[in-house]
Amino acid sequence: MSAKSYITDDLRRLVGQELDRSVHEIEKGMIRRLAEAAFDDNPLYRDGEESRTSRYAGMIAPPGIVWPIIPARMDWMATQYEFPLKRLLNAGFEQELFGPIRPGDVLTGILTLADVAEKQGRVGPMVFFHFEVVWTNQHGDRVMKLRQSFIRY
Repeated sequence: MSAKSYITDDLRRLVGQELDRSVHEIEKGMIRRLAEAAFDDNPLYRDGEESRTSRYAGMIAPPGIVWPIIPARMDWMATQYEFPLKRLLNAGFEQELFGPIRPGDVLTGILTLADVAEKQGRVGPMVFFHFEVVWTNQHGDRVMKLRQSFIRY
């Protein structure tokens, strides 16, 4: 006799499917405010001579640009999705950058449920949700990938 699985066929069908699409225009003011909030005085995040003479030939966004633009549905899937296990734990966040993000870029992020897995823990059954968001710019270039994991238990 096999143990009950919390991963339903409906949930399995969501793996690899587009769950949300988010579009954001990156503005100089957004970059500047983010750098100021992080107390990051890197001249690349300012529109000045140092950024224009850098290897990027202009202002770029800091890696933290991801936080203001994370698709809202990622949070919904982790917190609001009807699921019998009610406790939630943020199990980690990874970010991979492929190229600079610049003021004026229009980024499109596609959210998918990359994987769902079940394990038995000390406190009982645990279901791991692994989400991915791949961001491309207006030229179709992939500029960033995020991976966020949550555990329901």
